[in-house]
Amino acid sequence: KPFGQACYGFWQGGDFIKNDEPQGNQTFCQMNECIPEVVKAMRAAQEETGQGKLFSANITADDPNEMIARAKYILNQMGPMAENCAFLVDGYVAGGTAVTVARRNFPKQFLHYHRAGHGAVTSPQTQRGYTAFVHTKLSRVIGASGIHTGTMSFGKMEGDASDKNIGFMLQDDVADGPYYRQEWEGMKQTTPIISGGMNALRLPAFFENLGHSNVILTAGGGAFGHKDGPKQGAISCAQGEESWKLWKAGTYGDVSLSDGVVEYAKTHEELKGAFLTFQKDADQIYPGWKEKLGYTGESSAQAASFNWQKKELS
Repeated sequence: KPFGQACYGFWQGGDFIKNDEPQGNQTFCQMNECIPEVVKAMRAAQEETGQGKLFSANITADDPNEMIARAKYILNQMGPMAENCAFLVDGYVAGGTAVTVARRNFPKQFLHYHRAGHGAVTSPQTQRGYTAFVHTKLSRVIGASGIHTGTMSFGKMEGDASDKNIGFMLQDDVADGPYYRQEWEGMKQTTPIISGGMNALRLPAFFENLGHSNVILTAGGGAFGHKDGPKQGAISCAQGEESWKLWKAGTYGDVSLSDGVVEYAKTHEELKGAFLTFQKDADQIYPGWKEKLGYTGESSAQAASFNWQKKELS
């Protein structure tokens, strides 16, 4: 029930929420108790907002038959809203076979590949295995609709700004890798899923580095950590994207991206609330924001790991 309530609160302002990667069918949150609550929350949120809502349900299990049974149960509970439900599979932990089991048995369902654990072989620190770039290419080959790609150095996950090439490789029909040019011959795209320490303040620079915002964003801390709650947190993330688009279009004149975002925040309370919530990020990414937004309060204790000076140089 608490999970259903969390979904409902987020859906008041956001679109997409998921089971966590370790959240499958534990004794403390059993699927046959949790999913009906999610269905009720989705139905209520859609009726109240007039907008479609999306949920990604974790069907990962150690037995293909169990995965299929869980997926069928979820679709049955969702009923006419089944098309609004994705299936999350922990593709690294359960293996590529688990991903193909889901794809072959549910060819029309959005297949959400979570890569939890991949760093054991993809991290540059391991000195073995293969790269995250290779891992994401494999996900497209075996039929994933979307895969987590980290935050390309703009969040808390290990990565680099040049990781944007992973996004191009997943979405484009022809893309350049570090060594070879890949032609996908019309193979279905895989959507980059951005997660790991993101909030509304980090998004504009992330989108500017990537060059577009055609991604799925999961920002639990950015939404539920917002001082005014998950609804406002979700809205602030959407406003972070909108502020970048307006700056890109020249709405604020010849100013820096950071100044454009601050200007947008002056008339958008949710994004302004993100500044007040994630103040250490704000201090690093938006110098002088307090004076520009008229804020005179104390700084928050929110931790920040975003080295803005370094990213600016890159």
